[in-house]
Amino acid sequence: MATTPVDALLLSGGLDSSVLAALARPPRCITVGLASDTYGLSCERCAAWADRPEGCNADLQWGERVTGNLGLTWEPLVLTTDEAFAALRDLMRLRRSFDLGLLNDVPIYVAMRHAHRHGWRDVWTGDDADTLFGGYRFLRDVPDWGAYLADRIPTIAPEPRFIAEHLGFSPRFPYLHPDVLAVARALRQDDIEVWRRSTSPPSFVDHFDAELMTHPEKPWGKAILRRVAERVVPGAIAWRPKTDLQFGSGMCRLETPLAALLDARARARLDATGIGWFNDAHRGLYLLFAHDGLTIPPPTAGHYPCRSCGAGVPRGARHCRTCGAYPAGA
Repeated sequence: MATTPVDALLLSGGLDSSVLAALARPPRCITVGLASDTYGLSCERCAAWADRPEGCNADLQWGERVTGNLGLTWEPLVLTTDEAFAALRDLMRLRRSFDLGLLNDVPIYVAMRHAHRHGWRDVWTGDDADTLFGGYRFLRDVPDWGAYLADRIPTIAPEPRFIAEHLGFSPRFPYLHPDVLAVARALRQDDIEVWRRSTSPPSFVDHFDAELMTHPEKPWGKAILRRVAERVVPGAIAWRPKTDLQFGSGMCRLETPLAALLDARARARLDATGIGWFNDAHRGLYLLFAHDGLTIPPPTAGHYPCRSCGAGVPRGARHCRTCGAYPAGA
């Protein structure tokens, strides 16, 4: 891997991208985050907390830490709220989507756009290590890891690929290399998950699981990848809690201006549509979607209708990229 050409690495400072940084030693690492002076903004998850959970908008700190440890060139992209909101709207129009998951894609879009402007075409990301090595909460206690991957791998479609191809180039996904897929397929559940004594949550969203946080030992995913990471990066980086980009980059805080677009009349009108809304920020994103003249794409050949919004969802997929429903089928 170290001899494979790479122009830039999208680095969140999490486990997956940090391992790539250590092994490939790219000429530059790009980290995207929200400016730290956004004190009046929050997402629904932590709105009731006196302080934001540890790890919120921490990717910039971790990116600096990783590149400093490895002696790599670091390019932080610090966005104002207005810049982040504008990128979100670009993605909404590009994707023809009001999926609140677009918040997770804002740092990808901004980093890819930055790479494109500088003429960097060989861009790497750490996408789908969470899928292959059990980084997500819902993958805990999967009874048959091989069967799960046999079903899941054919449907993997990394979001950076769509964004980069729109810009005119194709990124690389080292974790989707055939050799890595073969390793993942050969794993067992005890290779994936380890119970570890820790006061930290295994993932950022575990902060909100009060029962789990009282346990002295907690289930940490991607165990085998973390053990590899311990050989090339400090232990704190190898065992950083899994943090989705929307939380680590701080883009989750855009829920505040999105929810502010809503009034009681608009809420009642949207609730009458039958679409399953996650929260007021989701409703607000739809208002922007409609304001920009965007419409829900109907099913076409090879698609089935989303149970929530009616949009076309590719057969075999369970996530509606238009509204974010999961599972999208009945």
